[in-house]
Amino acid sequence: MIPNNNLSVLPWYTSIEQQNARKWWVYGRVYPLYTPATFMLPFQIIREHRAGSTITLFQLFDKSGHYIGNFTQQITAAGLSIKKFESLGYDVIVFQGNFQIFDLLQNGQYYALLSDGTETWYSEIFTVVNDIQPYLKITWWDLDDFTMDAGTIVYTNPAFKNVLYLQSDLAKPEYPFEEEGEIRDGYFFPTKQISEKRYRFNFLASEYLLDVMRFIRMADFAEIEYHGQTYSLDTFLITPEWEDNGDVAAVEAVFDTATVAKKIGLGYLKAQRGDFSDDFNNDFNNQ
Repeated sequence: MIPNNNLSVLPWYTSIEQQNARKWWVYGRVYPLYTPATFMLPFQIIREHRAGSTITLFQLFDKSGHYIGNFTQQITAAGLSIKKFESLGYDVIVFQGNFQIFDLLQNGQYYALLSDGTETWYSEIFTVVNDIQPYLKITWWDLDDFTMDAGTIVYTNPAFKNVLYLQSDLAKPEYPFEEEGEIRDGYFFPTKQISEKRYRFNFLASEYLLDVMRFIRMADFAEIEYHGQTYSLDTFLITPEWEDNGDVAAVEAVFDTATVAKKIGLGYLKAQRGDFSDDFNNDFNNQ
């Protein structure tokens, strides 16, 4: 991973000291990355290309570094794989997060260690919750692999979706309205009217989370699930404002769904042909 350019919801580092809470200006504070109690969040790790195609070790620790257990067999059985990009000089370790790995973990904060026998990575600290239902869930994905200068986010072979849980509530929707038209003989005739429905929510986020959330707006598909409702996103925008301590941002997210209604004004068409006769209303009702 290029420093300060995280591409995965659950980031991984080559040194445990790179975890966000271990940076000197964070002073040990952990801002939760919520995770269901029996799962790992989907993740990807970019490594230099090499022949090995297996993961040799996957272990879990609590936040303080106490050993929880070895789950190498479980994560391999759950679909951990390595996709090779030999021409680009790197491989991508991909975990889809579709199947359970752990027995029910206690609520708390943990991190994982993963090794391919040559290199070892440490995950960001994540927060396990046994009841994930109250949280706002964002899922996004592309139809093809997303390749950029920083590397590749794999979406095909294997099929992959990013999943993120946030502690937030949707605000009451707004209804922005756009209208175009012209005035003729003292009357305003709308040529085009567009009505939308827009949602907002707020949350706190560290830098690594903002890095990956910027890709939601660029995704081919994105959904939000909240209290049993699923919202298919047409647009998504985050606006972070860093707090005074500088290690966390207060973020406002805004999204639109497929609720756009557009109408071409009939009155404008009447005005174009100079028709202001008494049968205007009848004509209108018969359209």
